[in-house]
Amino acid sequence: MEINLISDTVTKPTSGMLKAMMSAKVGDDVFKEDPSVNALEEKVAALFGMDSALFFPSGTMANQTAIKIHTNPGDQLICDKYAHVYNYEGGGVSFNSGVSCKLVDGHRGMMKASQVEAAINPPDFYHSPLTSL
Repeated sequence: MEINLISDTVTKPTSGMLKAMMSAKVGDDVFKEDPSVNALEEKVAALFGMDSALFFPSGTMANQTAIKIHTNPGDQLICDKYAHVYNYEGGGVSFNSGVSCKLVDGHRGMMKASQVEAAINPPDFYHSPLTSL
């Protein structure tokens, strides 16, 4: 079996994985009826000392939800020029949240606090978007 960690869309399940999927107890997670999702959320909530947790099936979905929660339309987020949210999420930042990106030239995708601080727009300058994330 070839393992490819670039994306979960390229690794094919083994027969054992398929058997486990076919025999898994499932339910509608919207109505809190999926025992696997419920158990995972409870375990993660306990692990982090939180009352509850929420399962996201993809990193992109988690990223886009976080951006939506922490910003308002017209805001700006700061990210590295190689950030996944900027390059590989289909323009979701602007489509889903109405947010623009200010790019920072970090090192291999990592930014320094000083770079982020320098990229923050002045809060009282109405010609530039509010930096909120």
